[in-house]
Amino acid sequence: MSKPDEKASMRRVIVLGGFGFFGGVAVNRLRTEGLSPLIGSRRQSADVVIDVEDHQSIRSALCAGDIVVDVVGPFQRRTTALVEAAIEIGFDVVDLADSLAFVQSIYDMKDRIDAAGIRVFTACSSVSTVSAAMIAIAEVRRPVRVTGILVPATRYTAVEATAASLFFSVGRPIRVFDDKTLASQPGWRSARRFRLPKPLGTTMGYSFESADSITLPRIWPTLETANFFVDTNVTGLNLVFSVAARFPLLRQVIDKYQRWGLPLSRYLGHSAGALGCEIEDESGNVTRVTLTSSDQGYLIPVVPAVLVAQRLTENAVIDHGLVTPDRHVAPQALMEYLQCLGVKLSFERDSEAPAIF
Repeated sequence: MSKPDEKASMRRVIVLGGFGFFGGVAVNRLRTEGLSPLIGSRRQSADVVIDVEDHQSIRSALCAGDIVVDVVGPFQRRTTALVEAAIEIGFDVVDLADSLAFVQSIYDMKDRIDAAGIRVFTACSSVSTVSAAMIAIAEVRRPVRVTGILVPATRYTAVEATAASLFFSVGRPIRVFDDKTLASQPGWRSARRFRLPKPLGTTMGYSFESADSITLPRIWPTLETANFFVDTNVTGLNLVFSVAARFPLLRQVIDKYQRWGLPLSRYLGHSAGALGCEIEDESGNVTRVTLTSSDQGYLIPVVPAVLVAQRLTENAVIDHGLVTPDRHVAPQALMEYLQCLGVKLSFERDSEAPAIF
């Protein structure tokens, strides 16, 4: 009989979308942790040739016991085909989904996922694992409002899938958790000024649809508001998107040709990035938690999935079924890991320091 650690080492770790930017980062980090991930892609040169939207392809490529890290964006265009196959075949799924609609569709499958005995970690990224970890380390046990701000390290992350995900909210109706319900509002039409730690400084965030609006209220029933803002971190692009949000014809033009503008976005973008969370409790006290980096911010979305995959190979995950973001990784361990990678953690309360946001 094999020992537990020997059985764990036999489990395949497959990174779907491993040739993409974030997929490549995930592969490299998993290798750094001593694992041997396989790259899954439609390309014939992949270790595992697979189309994540083709049921037969998935069933031919994946096996019971596999650990599948899904980095195939944009998730706004994805179906639940992979998780459907996971239920049938018996493999675990860890995805970096940020799409509210996609994550909602996974939550709608909760009973089937739980009954199958597999593990599914959806929104295992900045949204919503890091958001949940920030609330936990802030020690706000009964939050009523959570406001997120993302400033991507666009010098690195301005790639096709990421750009499509970001542009999805521009000028479209988006859903935001407000007054304890999902309310519709125009995307990118409302803005807030944020004062972030160096090297970011003052920035302007625009309303963005986020899976936090459905994941966080399930964990903290006291939440009344969960909203999210994004700054493109590309010189001039916030203004362009703001105009496009009000003029559908311009939006259509940008949507059609945005892939051709990606090299320019990387050139005009910045290497520094940040992710922040403002948490308000029932007494009106506000705690602000921010992760910033001058050149390693692109690691933040990937690290949660890497840590989960590592724990799965070690048989260190107790949970089965659909695992909520607050149980993906230990919050303190996540923050310590990010800090070891050069990401700075800032933690402030109103009574202790001037507001960051």
